[in-house]
This record gives sequence, structure tokens and C-alpha cells, in this order.
Amino acid sequence: MSDPDATTAERHPQPAARTLRLVLGDQLNPQHSWFDATDADVVYMLMEVREETDYVLHHAQKILAIFAAMRAFAARLRQAGHRVRYVAIDNPSNRQSIPANLDALIAHYRASQLEYQAPDEWRLDEALQYWCARQPFATRMVDSEHFLTERDEVAGCFRAGGQWRMEVFYRKMRRRHRILLDAAGEPEGGRWNFDHDNRAPWPGDPPAPQEWRAAHDHRALWSVIEAAGVHSFGAPNADALPWPLDRDEALQHLDAFMTHALPHFGRYEDAMSTRSPRLFHSLLSFALNVKLLHPREVIARAEAALHDGHAPLASV
Repeated sequence: MSDPDATTAERHPQPAARTLRLVLGDQLNPQHSWFDATDADVVYMLMEVREETDYVLHHAQKILAIFAAMRAFAARLRQAGHRVRYVAIDNPSNRQSIPANLDALIAHYRASQLEYQAPDEWRLDEALQYWCARQPFATRMVDSEHFLTERDEVAGCFRAGGQWRMEVFYRKMRRRHRILLDAAGEPEGGRWNFDHDNRAPWPGDPPAPQEWRAAHDHRALWSVIEAAGVHSFGAPNADALPWPLDRDEALQHLDAFMTHALPHFGRYEDAMSTRSPRLFHSLLSFALNVKLLHPREVIARAEAALHDGHAPLASV
């Protein structure tokens, strides 16, 4: 399961590239402005490394789904005409660390610039800043174009000595982005939340929706991950991995949630039942976390469902 293009690149000298762009495993957004145009002088790098699988014990499905989605994303970039270097977990040249692989690839392509999207994790953010500060060439961090907040915005919202309540942040974001507000800027329905309407026990009717997610067979990839010595917990479900692995599939999941589950989601949001493992929940967190979906498009779909009469306000 080694990446064939990477293996070929090691056997044959590759054309130099002015710029290398690092794409992390949770930055799989094909709509990022990076990809608006192809450039033969730019190489996109994706890496499967033990440094990222091992810093904490991860669920098996998280590792498998991210690796599978990364590979699908790399294939999509290649099909669009971009230059891609994919470092698979079992590649002999893989140094199993993002900074160490960057050292090797910068030298390999004789690049004079590295660009990367702002990491979501403080740990990795610090590691990349530390590495960049010690390079003799230009480095640049760009926005991931995913979040509804600026990086330092939360610090201004939650100040020392104040009350750190999610409700404060929630209202601030709704006002800033005009989400579910009336013409006067007040919350639709006259209230900021409908928590008291979200606590009904589920009696079994309406029936929970049928499973709408695809079942991916990634047993071969899971075998490679295990052979590489990656430790995890939980069942990998490698023969029927249910998570969306590309944007098209993520959009299909979003459509299915809006159609089949959102109308009843609010009333039974807090319910649990041995008869259904997910009830009316969206299960879109993976697609959002790896940036196959943008939060704004999910919000827009939910607002549209409300205004079209498809879902009640307490579900939105």
C-alpha cells in the first residue's frame, strides 16, 4: 500500500519546485484557495507519520479514516493537475516525523519556500513554528479558511476573572455571523436556546433513520497500519468503515441528515436508546474535523430547512 508516485519520485530525480505546501491530515478541503489554480512550481505534501499516530492513543477508526481520506484527497489533487508528494506510513524513506520529512523533501525538490495552513492543534502549531524559525528560506503560514473565528478571537471573549460560559461565545458568534436572527438582530423565536425542548425520551416512534453511510473496505490499508506498529484502541471496522472519505460523500451525508434526521433531531437530541446507536444525530463531526465540509454550509442548510418548514426551530 505504499504510494506509487512517492516510490517513483525516489527512484527518479524530480523537477525542482520553488514552493512546497504542507497539507495536514485534517486539512482536506478541496475548496481552499490554494487549489484554485495549478502551478508546476508547487508541490503539495501529505504525510502519514508515527509522530502523529503516537503522541496519544487514538481510536482505530480515526487513524484508518484519516489515512484513507488523505489518500483520496491526494488522488483528487493529482487528477486536478497538481503536483503531489505522498509519504505513506510504510514508505522506507519516511522519517516518521513531519519536521524530519520536511528537511528531506525541501532538499529533494531544492525548494526555496515552505507554506502550510494554520494547524488546529497547539502542539503541532508550536512544532512547525519552531522548525520554520530555524530555516534559512522563506516560510509562510496561511489561514485554513475553515473556522468562523479568528485565531485570537476566543481570548478576547473569555477574559481572566470572567465567566467562561459557552452561552456567551454562542451568542457572540450568532450575532457576528447573523445566524438565526430576525431583522432587528434578535434571536428567531424570541429565545437564544431551546434546551428545554431537546430532552424528550425517544419512545421508538418516529423510527430512527436507516443507515445512510457507505461501507468502505479498507482491510488492506489497516493491515499496513498494523504492520507499521501503530497502536490504537477500539474496533477498526476496516471491512465496513462508515466515515465519509471525500467531499462528495460528505455532501451526500449532509443531504441525508437534513432529509431524514434533522426534523426530529431537536426533540430527541439528549435521548439515548439501546435500540438505536445514533438516533437522529448527524455523525458529521469527522467530515467537519478534516474539513471536507465547512461549518457555514452546514449552518446554511439547517437555516434553509427551518425557513422551508422542513424542521422546527428547536432542531436547528
